[in-house]
Amino acid sequence: SWQIPEESQLVFRAPAVSLECCCFIDDKEYLSGSDDGSLELWSVMRKKPTHIIKNAHPALAPSSLDSADEKLPKENGICKPQSLSSAHSWISAVAARKGSDLAASGAANGVVRLWTIQPDSKGMQPLFDLPLDGFVNSLAIAKLGRFIVAGVGREPRLGKWGRVATAKNGVAIHRLSLQDDSEDL
Repeated sequence: SWQIPEESQLVFRAPAVSLECCCFIDDKEYLSGSDDGSLELWSVMRKKPTHIIKNAHPALAPSSLDSADEKLPKENGICKPQSLSSAHSWISAVAARKGSDLAASGAANGVVRLWTIQPDSKGMQPLFDLPLDGFVNSLAIAKLGRFIVAGVGREPRLGKWGRVATAKNGVAIHRLSLQDDSEDL
């Protein structure tokens, strides 16, 4: 960001080699996803992320996905990674419902993950996962938060270094049921 009176700029330094996607949450915070599988929460007032979730979308081996009854060790609320291409765990899409605490991230590990963002860049917590087969190449959350739209494909949008043969290229729409703050009163 440029600071015109001082004729200087603030350069944001990502901890990963490559940031794959980003979106604004509001006018002071934004979210980014990296090729190392990290999800970063940023403040426009700081050069570095205020909160990082490493391995936010671990790739699961197909045998792990098929054995639903098996108790698997968990990390960040989901199963620990197995041996698959690292391209499957790259965070390739992020979205946020503007002015709210709801965000979403997607990769090719079989889920779109919804997150709650804590106030004042304090962190993020996973809410739940929406199953989705394929590379999540784009995400959007409706203005009222009633649904989430994902652009999904067999391959990543920027190359052919990974493939999910069972996926279909297209658009997926998931209906969301969010609790309204006024219902709590």
